[in-house]
Amino acid sequence: MKHARWIVAILVIAGLLLGATQLFGQDPYKVFNSYRAMAKAGKAYTATPLKGKVIGFANIFGTLPFCISVEENIKKHLRLAGGDLGKGWISMDNQYDSVIGLKNADIMLSRKPHFFIEFQADAKVNNIVAAKFSAAKIPLLAIDVGIPGSPFMGVDNWKVALMGGREMAKLIKEKWGGWDGVDMVALAQMPAGGDVTMLRSEGFAAALAEEFGIDVKDPKIVRFDGGMGQTEQAKAAMDDVLAANPDAKRIAVTSINEQTMAGIIAAMQGAGRWDPADKIVITLGVDELGQSQLREGLSDAGIAFFPERYGEYVIPAVCATLQGAPVPAYIFVENEVITKANIDKWYPKK
Repeated sequence: MKHARWIVAILVIAGLLLGATQLFGQDPYKVFNSYRAMAKAGKAYTATPLKGKVIGFANIFGTLPFCISVEENIKKHLRLAGGDLGKGWISMDNQYDSVIGLKNADIMLSRKPHFFIEFQADAKVNNIVAAKFSAAKIPLLAIDVGIPGSPFMGVDNWKVALMGGREMAKLIKEKWGGWDGVDMVALAQMPAGGDVTMLRSEGFAAALAEEFGIDVKDPKIVRFDGGMGQTEQAKAAMDDVLAANPDAKRIAVTSINEQTMAGIIAAMQGAGRWDPADKIVITLGVDELGQSQLREGLSDAGIAFFPERYGEYVIPAVCATLQGAPVPAYIFVENEVITKANIDKWYPKK
């Protein structure tokens, strides 16, 4: 009987796989992947799939270097796909503000685009947005912060945090000899982004625990709310962390992006706790600000998200969806560890 049940289960799975193959072919994401190939080559998309379509986009904070790179690349690929940046493009700025983000979503809904690309920081707001656009039958794609029921394009937060944490562990060994030489590891988090965004810092703790045999809740690891991605909020939060830990001299730190890291650096400098021998700074993103931080010696390493390539993922997903073709539920960007030694390989000086 036991073997019979296994045989039945195997036959059921085989039937499901056969059905999927017959429905979608060998590659269920064939349409998406074909557009991805065109996007990576920087070529015009076959048959101008976005001709006559109206695409809406709300940026997380339109004036930040990372966000500027994201929007410019999306616009580039919209043009390659036959889209019109005049009549076929609606752009808004959520300004890292939940209230503004929700208002923008309502305005976007009233404009009735064929597709809405949402880059918005508050996970709770994204749940509301999901319900409204689902009712209106307007498809969505989420960038970096998930939206229920919609494809996600952006960072694999756990992966990049592990990469950053391992780089931090390596530098701790090189500079301070190991965990005993550490006074504090400060993890600036963004709880408003939801559980998935929290992985962007928790992975650092996991990597350090793996490397040094400590607990992820080791008292030297200090977690704090660094705000909604902005410099001033992060500085104020780090001021409080430093005041609460006056004896911490050797400090390793990371945060969700380079804007918050700028605030953390300012707090450490202002407190007189900025000796190159006593700090390790790992950033996330490596946008133009992050590149400057590396070149100026303000940070030791960064995990690149390549925001200047986001359109290569976003627009193929938009095109495939509007054709009724499936796209992956999670579309992750590629990442690299960037240091002062290799930055010119990835980002040659202009």
